Amino acid sequence: MAIGLSVLWTAMPFIVRNIGGTEQHVGYIWAANMLGYLVCLLLAASMLGHLAPRHTTRAAAAVMLLATLGMAAVVYYTIGFCEGGRPLLIWTMIGGATLAGAAMSLFWPFLMTWVSSDYEGTLLNRRLGAYNGMWSFASIMGPLIGGVLVEMNTLGPIAAGVVFLVICFILLCLAHDRSAGAAASAEGVDRLETCFDREVLLRFKWMARIALFCSWVGLGVSRSQFALLFTNLGFSETEFGVLVTLFGVCNFLVLTSAGRFAVWHFKTLPLLGLQVVLGLSLLLMIHGRTLWAFVPAFVVMGSAFGFAYSSHLYYGACGSKKRSTEMAIHEATISLGVIIGSGTGGYLSWRYGAYSPYWFAIIVLAIGLLAQLVVYAGPRIRRAGRGA
Repeated sequence: MAIGLSVLWTAMPFIVRNIGGTEQHVGYIWAANMLGYLVCLLLAASMLGHLAPRHTTRAAAAVMLLATLGMAAVVYYTIGFCEGGRPLLIWTMIGGATLAGAAMSLFWPFLMTWVSSDYEGTLLNRRLGAYNGMWSFASIMGPLIGGVLVEMNTLGPIAAGVVFLVICFILLCLAHDRSAGAAASAEGVDRLETCFDREVLLRFKWMARIALFCSWVGLGVSRSQFALLFTNLGFSETEFGVLVTLFGVCNFLVLTSAGRFAVWHFKTLPLLGLQVVLGLSLLLMIHGRTLWAFVPAFVVMGSAFGFAYSSHLYYGACGSKKRSTEMAIHEATISLGVIIGSGTGGYLSWRYGAYSPYWFAIIVLAIGLLAQLVVYAGPRIRRAGRGA
């Protein structure tokens, strides 16, 4: 699933451009995808949480496959029979992306619940690290494939997405209820790390949630609008795929390291510093004009992104009795960040110029850093006031 999605969504800005879409449409299509995901995620968490993950994940893969086939038909017809594209066809693509996002709400949260069930403490951290390592390693390969394929043929990345969705569906059909959690009975669950202060956990959970939201706003801008800016500066789609691959490598390394080591647990400075380094990566995108200026931007963003993702996933799952609800909140935070980042970025780029989305993302990061400081210092200030 991760390979197929990274292939498709790395290439999507170029696909939309090639069928006659504008910067606005490029921003809207990913925002619509995640809006469908967010709305149905809220419904799935409240109404479908009792369903077995093996059933929901298979249904999700099947519906996503149908939606992707529909998008492939639109692209094929547009390129072959109506040069320049038509607004109705572009909005049909956006509708297909919305349907795929809605179906995805039955995949990721249920899969995370499936693989983390019966784990706590150190074993939970390692289990989530293994899960994060798998999808992030898959995401290393996808962007380069997507960049190369879309430069060769606009339909290529969608065809590749269809193939990977078929493979995903077959693998899910081979899995059974105990596939993901069989190791739980082989090792004793480490309960030592579950003796924590609930107030401290809540504080870190919200600081990590703010960091996750801000990082996905930045990613929503950089993965949608920067793709067009990058090629307008004279670079190729393949080179953009290389940049996103570097992002994926750094993301993978940080996610797997965070899953192996617990030294970062309940440490404040990494969560605060994350906002700052994300802002630096966006400044590099604004002022960069050469490939070697953009490389560190994506390296820094990939590393910070990985830590934000891992932190929120761990603090959310830590000590939670309703883990499926926490996974749904995790995915809802991600989707809300993409909706705001990609959707607002597309509008700002169309209305106010190519660089305005990045300044918007920097403002969001600054507000996020201030909110983190309030969450961190608020209880201390209240206690000091009561003591006085």
